[in-house]
Amino acid sequence: MKSRQLKVSYRPTQSQVPLRMPSPMPFLRLQGRWLDQAGFAIGADVHVQVEPGRLVLEVIDPQAETG
Repeated sequence: MKSRQLKVSYRPTQSQVPLRMPSPMPFLRLQGRWLDQAGFAIGADVHVQVEPGRLVLEVIDPQAETG
């Protein structure tokens, strides 16, 4: 399967302090049929491993948790 290149965008957030400008939050949108082809079906639970400069996404197999 080929690799993908995305751009980190931002989402505005609500400030908890009145009259204070909200700070933007990094936002990464993943969508496309390629997700389903890679095993990320609609409704699947996903484990996200976070490392500096790296995210690893894995579908959680529900049968592996019960076994």
